[in-house]
Amino acid sequence: MGEDHFWAIRGGGGTSFGLIISWKVKLLDIPEKVTIFKVTRTLEQNATQLIYKWQHIADKVDDNLLLRIFLWNTESQLSHGKKTVHAFFFTMFIGGVDDLLHEMQDRFPELGLVKKDCIEMSWIESILFFNSLPRGTSPDVLLHWNSSIIM
Repeated sequence: MGEDHFWAIRGGGGTSFGLIISWKVKLLDIPEKVTIFKVTRTLEQNATQLIYKWQHIADKVDDNLLLRIFLWNTESQLSHGKKTVHAFFFTMFIGGVDDLLHEMQDRFPELGLVKKDCIEMSWIESILFFNSLPRGTSPDVLLHWNSSIIM
C-alpha cells in the first residue's frame, strides 16, 4: 500500500470498490450524561407497524439521537409453540431524559416510550450497558475486551 492510497474497500458487488485517500475526524463534546433505553415489542404489540414507522423516521430524528433496531424470533409466550418476532429498539440520546421524551413524542409516539424506560448515565457507562455488562462495572474492562463493541 503506497502512501497515495490509504485503503481500498469493497461494496456494491464483486467488481466495485472505493479508495480512501484521506479522512477527517470530527470530535464532539459529549455532555456529562446521556440517556439510553432498550425497549422490546413483539408482533402481538404491533412490532410490524413500529418497524414500518421506524424506517421512515430513523434518518429524520434529532442528530443527537441514535435510534437503532434489532430483530429476532423466539417462541411466543402468548401462543404456545408458535414463533413471534421481537423488535428491539436500542437507543442513545446525547442529552437529558426530558429532551429525549419530547423528541420521541414528536417523531415516534407509536413506540409508547415513557420516562421509566429511560436511564441517564455517562457515555462510557452506556457502552458498558449496551454490551450487557452489569451497572457499576469498571470501564477498565474495555481495555481487555475480546468481543466487538456494539456502539
